[in-house]
Amino acid sequence: MNQPKQLHLDMRIDKSITLDNFISCSSTKLVLKASNDFVSNSLILNSLYLWGKDGVGKNYLLNAMNKKCKENKLNSIFLSFSGAALKDMSIFEGLEELDVIFLESLEKYPKGKEWEVALFNLINNCLTTGSRVLFSSNQVAKDLGIELPDLKSRLVAIPAFELPELTEKEKISALKESAQRKGLMFEERVLTYIINHTSRSLSDLLKLMFDLDIFSLERKRKISISLVRDLLANKEDNPST
Repeated sequence: MNQPKQLHLDMRIDKSITLDNFISCSSTKLVLKASNDFVSNSLILNSLYLWGKDGVGKNYLLNAMNKKCKENKLNSIFLSFSGAALKDMSIFEGLEELDVIFLESLEKYPKGKEWEVALFNLINNCLTTGSRVLFSSNQVAKDLGIELPDLKSRLVAIPAFELPELTEKEKISALKESAQRKGLMFEERVLTYIINHTSRSLSDLLKLMFDLDIFSLERKRKISISLVRDLLANKEDNPST
């Protein structure tokens, strides 16, 4: 199998990111099932479209799915249009030979007929080879501003799942469940403090849970508001950690 030229663009996968660690609650139940079915190829579909507001955890979920694909020995790639790196249509060359393709932030897809034709051709090529594609965006496909009718109809026809924004109560309950799966015990006031004093982005909250676990072990201290403050201060002093 010929490998695509741009595999080096694939993002480094954070070990803390897993499908099992993703917050599970009534609001995410459906999209989590679809995500697991997509990775395991239980769906008789070669494409899915995941959408939701910024900060609800789309990036985390896509990276977790990509990680699971690699653990399952599938050839996959994660490409995001949120940065400045993807400015050459040659990024699509040979991608249809992979097992799974993750295309993030489709709302930031480059404008222009040539780019739209390139994406349309990629989708068609994947239908031929059986390669699966998962798209993500902060808006539904019909609102992307796609001008090529054939591409717009293709994207609109893809089964779409919304990753909704969780309520504060759901976040506290789900974070508590996530902590318990790790064998951690959080007082509710600690979780409330985290919700009120840190990023409300679901991806950031999940990463913070992982960091708190490590930080607690390193400092040999139980997880408390004081420990959370120390971790946040440590992150401010060492932004790369």
